Amino acid sequence: MTSLSFTHVLASSGDSGYLYGLFFLIVALIIGAATRHFLQRIPLPFTVLLLLIGLAMGGLNRAYGPHGGTSHGDGHGIEQASGLWAKFVDTLSGAISWGGNLDGHLILYVFLPILIFEAGFALDVHTFKKSFVNAFYMAGPGIVTATVMTGLAFMGLVSAFGGSGGVLEDWNVDSGAFLVLASMLFGAVVSATDPVAVVALLKDLGASKKLGTLIEGESLLNDGTAIVAFVLLIGVVTGAEQFLGAGSFIGSAAIGFGKIGAAGGLVGVFLGLIAILWVRKVFNDPLIEITVVLVASYAVFFVCEHFFHVSGVLGLVALGIVMAGVGRTRISPEVEHFMHEFWEFTAFAANVIIFIVVGVVIAQKAEPTGMDFLILFLIYVIIHVVRAINIGMFYPFMKKAGYGLPGKDAIVVWWGALRGAIGLALALVVYSESLRYEFQITEGGSGYSAKTTSIFVVDSDEARSYAGTNPNLNLYGMAANSFAKAEVSNGRIMGISQSSELSEEILGKKNSKIVSQIREDLSSGAKKVLIFGEGNGAIASASLVGISSRVRDQFLFLISGIVLLTLLVNATTIKALVNKLGLTELPAVKKLMFSNATGNISNVCEQEMDLLKDDRFLSGANWGLVRNYLPDPVSYPLTADELASMDTLAEARRRLLEKERSSYWAQFRSGLLSATAVAQLDNNLSEFLDFQGKVPMTERTYLDDICTVSKLSEALKDIPLLKRYFSDRITIGYDAAKAFVIAQQAMAKMVDSMVRELDDSGDLEKQQKTARQLKDEIRQNRLRGLKYIRNMHENYPEVTVGIETKDAIRSVLNHERSSIKKMRVDGMLEADEADRMITAVEERMKDVMERPLELRLPKPDEVLQEVTWLKGMSDGVISKILDASETKVYNSGDSLMKQGDSGDGLIVITRGSVKVSIGDVVVDIMGRGAVIGEMAVLAGVPRTATVVADSTVNALWLNTESMQAIMADSPELSGSLWKTAAMRFAENLLGAKEPYNGWSQIQMRRWLNEGEVIAPVDGESTNLYGKVAVLISGQAVAPSSTDPIVAPATLDMAEASFGNNAKVFVREA
Repeated sequence: MTSLSFTHVLASSGDSGYLYGLFFLIVALIIGAATRHFLQRIPLPFTVLLLLIGLAMGGLNRAYGPHGGTSHGDGHGIEQASGLWAKFVDTLSGAISWGGNLDGHLILYVFLPILIFEAGFALDVHTFKKSFVNAFYMAGPGIVTATVMTGLAFMGLVSAFGGSGGVLEDWNVDSGAFLVLASMLFGAVVSATDPVAVVALLKDLGASKKLGTLIEGESLLNDGTAIVAFVLLIGVVTGAEQFLGAGSFIGSAAIGFGKIGAAGGLVGVFLGLIAILWVRKVFNDPLIEITVVLVASYAVFFVCEHFFHVSGVLGLVALGIVMAGVGRTRISPEVEHFMHEFWEFTAFAANVIIFIVVGVVIAQKAEPTGMDFLILFLIYVIIHVVRAINIGMFYPFMKKAGYGLPGKDAIVVWWGALRGAIGLALALVVYSESLRYEFQITEGGSGYSAKTTSIFVVDSDEARSYAGTNPNLNLYGMAANSFAKAEVSNGRIMGISQSSELSEEILGKKNSKIVSQIREDLSSGAKKVLIFGEGNGAIASASLVGISSRVRDQFLFLISGIVLLTLLVNATTIKALVNKLGLTELPAVKKLMFSNATGNISNVCEQEMDLLKDDRFLSGANWGLVRNYLPDPVSYPLTADELASMDTLAEARRRLLEKERSSYWAQFRSGLLSATAVAQLDNNLSEFLDFQGKVPMTERTYLDDICTVSKLSEALKDIPLLKRYFSDRITIGYDAAKAFVIAQQAMAKMVDSMVRELDDSGDLEKQQKTARQLKDEIRQNRLRGLKYIRNMHENYPEVTVGIETKDAIRSVLNHERSSIKKMRVDGMLEADEADRMITAVEERMKDVMERPLELRLPKPDEVLQEVTWLKGMSDGVISKILDASETKVYNSGDSLMKQGDSGDGLIVITRGSVKVSIGDVVVDIMGRGAVIGEMAVLAGVPRTATVVADSTVNALWLNTESMQAIMADSPELSGSLWKTAAMRFAENLLGAKEPYNGWSQIQMRRWLNEGEVIAPVDGESTNLYGKVAVLISGQAVAPSSTDPIVAPATLDMAEASFGNNAKVFVREA
């Protein structure tokens, strides 16, 4: 078969509605992308534009399209149209009609899980937890009161406008409590909020994150509870479930509300934890991890709705929060970004399709009158009055819960309650509930044939009149007019179904009063199911399910209209409201920071432009034109009162704590911090940040819980089955303490520059006082973290060796992977080669992560052999050092070295830990593998610090005389020892300067490793231009000065002469 004929068969086989559906999705997504791209400057929310485009599409198709108003076309439109343009118009019309007839349940089951899960997954979990009680007030009891008040108000409208010939006449049915139940159903759907546009705008305006999270969290819970109410009501409104009276319904609804909601949440949590267990076993595989999370979202919805008949929406809410909280650290760091991008795209596509579909449906199906628009306006007013009453009722409780609710924020919560995709999806479900008979078989009978069997619903008197009719009826003719189709197997009727076309023909024009009467007749036996056919003995009953077309049309029109109005009015005016309330007004300290930041950016760009003027390829540019594109600094003038009210210390603490948080996540993404440790540190730090820097950074009780081993864990260590738990607990504590120390080191580098940026008073003494206080808090924190590590080394030496070994392997493998990626970028490796190498590295990483700890202490000579400056030395040199070393043991409190004493040797710690002090201040705690005193051996300088045993210490002592003798025979050893000492000095001296203060410790050390130590001839001038230079020993003199610079010191000069056997560490800048 040729490709042409195959395409023809594919296009013409079956119903071309499938192709119309595909084309509709293509067109919808193109419209979504084009709207976002080309119409982004129009001051209307994105979803409003989509709804308006959908209305235009549906209206044009209804008026001019070949398929306008038809279901899915005649099935052959594509073939019948002639000419390319005619085929395109025919296909577009058929596609729009297809969208206008899309089943609302499809929207509910396919797109709703995406929207709900994405909203939960994108939440800031900590802020949501703190705002949960307030969100629950509005979404729990609040949705009940909103549903009831809105329902009662709608009943009032029906009373006013539902008389004979009135616009709401079809709602005005007393029988079966239809009016009450339908009004409550409308109240539940119209109360479901969807403030996507408002939350996005609040973020753009820089308004409080807490306010945005409260609105978003309320909407998320609100959607779940509104849909539970919808599920409870839709059955009795459509007649699918029997209404047994108000008391019985309220009681069962109250029980069902709690059971359906709570059980749905539990299912979501349970399946979410299973998904996390799977994901944590995967390493950097986005296809698997995204698939697992995607399947989990649909599985939660399906299992809740199909197997347990509980709330799939609240299950998805719970799943989203679990994945955003616990799952955030279980998803591979390199996959997390892709995961969020994927869900943002799916939510974008779902919103595009829903809003365009609703617009098309309204334009093609709805036939509103002028009075319908009046009702719409009245409902718009009603929902805002109801919202105001609701907030007023719960405000006394909300202002005391969580973060509280200031009055201005409450106004935004009231006005920002937009309606959106959830309400539209539910309205489409209601719209799809067309009237139809549903049949139940009591007896299947025998002898029936599907072709000659006909089904009718008739009055009981008419049914009796047919009881003794002539069997020689025209059965084929009657079957052609049958109300429904019988499903026959072996002569027995197994089921009866009514097609949508038949139900529309028989029941489509019936109003609610007639529908109510038919239901009563079917319930009382006044109407019966009559079966004609060749067989006998079949007995069936029927129920009338669905809602009249007029009520469905109005339901969809009113909900869609409310969505459109809230988006057009509320969303477009929220910016003015927020500005009017002053919620975007920046605090004085943020004004100062922003002004300084933009000024710095402007200066940096100006400097970069000056450098580019000397570039060989850019020197001829029109620099006047280039200057037009430089950023302008933004300045916020501060009043004297604002300057006086600024709490520089608190703001500096808050920003330093944010730096601490970013350090944790950087370590986690680099594979240096475990998922459990980063989760515990981040969660507790979020709680501490709620103090907004008003509390000293040292007052953190949670660190003891994370970084120490509890008595319970200690008691479990000897139980065989729980030994793994014990080692895991120590691993988490060690990881957390190490990460805490690293974070403090990163914070210390920022203090001076941050205080300068935050304090514009010009009072140098005040700035120095603030900087000293912050540095002291950071120093105390660092020592606290080092003490945690010291205690673990002392109490669990074998376990900590295993932890450090595992961390070291992980770090080396991580560096190997980074190196491979860099080589691929540099063109030294082909993409496929690099991918294979990275896969191999990640397999080893996975093996390390899953392998239990190896609990063995290294021997002293093994510790010595791994000292950095012995790397690459010959076995002979190492043997000499081992022979020259002397084992020493120090008790806790013993002094190993004293500041100012002559340097007579160096020490290698093999077990235990020591405190390093300068003056009376403890500056460091060092443990196994640390080398102390190299400069005494190298230059004979006095001790620069006091070193005291903090526990029982085992060490190897190497005296100066022995080491110098060995170095005399091995220049390589001397050079290696000088470089090790030089790198340590350089790290300490450069670490607080720009740009090094923004580097991690390992990044700094990798950079320094590219440098070298030089020994200039005394009195000779040395060129230092373009180099970073640090004087390690001796002295230096600048050309324009006679004052010597004494080591250690940085040399910020292009040229210098040296003396006293100077040693200089240099590295290309």
